[in-house]
Amino acid sequence: MHLARQDAGAAVIIGGGIIGAAVAYELVRYGLTATLVERDAIGRGQSGRNWGFVRQQGRSPAELPLMRAATRRWGELEEELDASFDWVRGGNLALATDDDGAERYRTWAGIGREHGVDTALIGAAEVQRIVPGLRLPYTAALYAAGDGHADPLSATRAYASAAERGGVRVLCGHTARAIVQRGGRVRGVVTDGGTLDADVVVCAAGSASRRLLRTAGLSLPQNLVRGTVAMTEPVEPLTRASVWAPGLAFRQRPDGRLVVSTGGGGEVDLTLETMIQARRFLPAFRHNARRLRLRVNGAALHDLRRRFGAELPDPEPRPTYGRVRDSMLRLREAVPALSSVRCERAWAGQIDSTPDALPVVDRLPDPAGLVVATGFSGHGFGLAPAIAESVADLVVGAPPRHETGTFRFSRFAEGDFKAPDAIL
Repeated sequence: MHLARQDAGAAVIIGGGIIGAAVAYELVRYGLTATLVERDAIGRGQSGRNWGFVRQQGRSPAELPLMRAATRRWGELEEELDASFDWVRGGNLALATDDDGAERYRTWAGIGREHGVDTALIGAAEVQRIVPGLRLPYTAALYAAGDGHADPLSATRAYASAAERGGVRVLCGHTARAIVQRGGRVRGVVTDGGTLDADVVVCAAGSASRRLLRTAGLSLPQNLVRGTVAMTEPVEPLTRASVWAPGLAFRQRPDGRLVVSTGGGGEVDLTLETMIQARRFLPAFRHNARRLRLRVNGAALHDLRRRFGAELPDPEPRPTYGRVRDSMLRLREAVPALSSVRCERAWAGQIDSTPDALPVVDRLPDPAGLVVATGFSGHGFGLAPAIAESVADLVVGAPPRHETGTFRFSRFAEGDFKAPDAIL
C-alpha cells in the first residue's frame, strides 16, 4: 500500500506507543496537523507491556518535577480522553529488605518531600492496612499515597483514539525506515509504504530509535532490556496500591488479576550493538548488577544480519520463564492467602535504556526540525502526560512547559551524565 503524500509543514510522529500517541493528542490541542506512524498496532510495543505503575516514589530527582506534573494529569485523563483505562490512585508501597536499602529509603524520603511528593516511612500496622496479610520480611517501608496505576494498553489506545478524533492521521502497519533530511533540516520520513513529507519529525520510536536516528547521522546511546511480566488468575480484592520489593512487584487490576514481576531488571541480549556501547553503559550495568543478566542467544545473529542490510522485523520478545517462576513463588510466600494462586499468562517487552536511565527529550539544531522523545528506561508510561506537553511545545517552537534541559541529546557526547540514581 502506498501512502498519499501529505502537506509539507505537517508533523510526522514515529511510534504508536504512549509517548507518540500522547504527543499526537497534544499537537491536536495546538491545532497542528500530524501523522502518527506505527509499524504494528497502537500500544503493541513496550507501552502495552509494562507494569502500569504511575510512580513518583523512588525516581531520580531529575525526573521528579516532570513526574509530579504527570501524576496531576493522570487523575484527569479518563474524563479528558473520554475513555476508561482503570486508573487507580492507590499509592505506591516500597519495601527495603536490607540495611543499605533502608538507608536509601530514609535519604530518598527527604528528597521526595522536598519535591512535594507525599512520601513517608511507615510502620508495620500501616503496611498491613495497605496490603492485608503481607508476610514479606522488610527493614523499611516507604509509602506515597498519591501514586497510582492504570492499564497500559488501554491508556495508550485512549490517547491515540482522542488524537484521531481530533484529526491526526494514524497509520498502523507502516514501518518507518529512515528520516529524510536535506539542506540541514528534516524533510520527512521514508516508510515501507512511501514517503511522508514533513517539516517536523518526532522520533518516539522506543527500541527502534537508535536505528532510525542513525539514518539522520545521529548516534543515540541505547541498550535494550528484555523485561518479563506475568498475570495471575482473578483473586479476591487484596490492595489498591502498587507494591515494589527486591524480587517482587505487583498491582491488582479491577478484575482481580495481579500483574506481577521480579521487581525490575531483566535480560540484556548480547549483540554487536551491546558491545559497541559497552563503555558508556558500564556504570549503569554496575548500578543494576543484581537485577540484570547478560544473555547470549539468537539476538546477536539477528542484529548482524540487519546491520548488513537485511530488512528484518524485530523479533517478538520472549519472557524469561525462570523470572515468572521466581516472581510467582515470591508472591505466594509474601501473601500466604495466595499460596495456591496460578499464573494465567506471561509476556515480555523491550525497555529502551540510556546510560543514565533518563530520557532524551530535545529539539535538535542539526538536522533542524527533528524532535527526539525516547530512552525512557522503563519510566515512559508514568511520565507520558507531562512529556507529551513539553514535546508538543518543542514541535511548535514554544518554551517547554516542563524543563527538559537535563534530558538534552548532546549530554552523552559531552560526557555530562552519571550512573542512574533512582532507588526503585
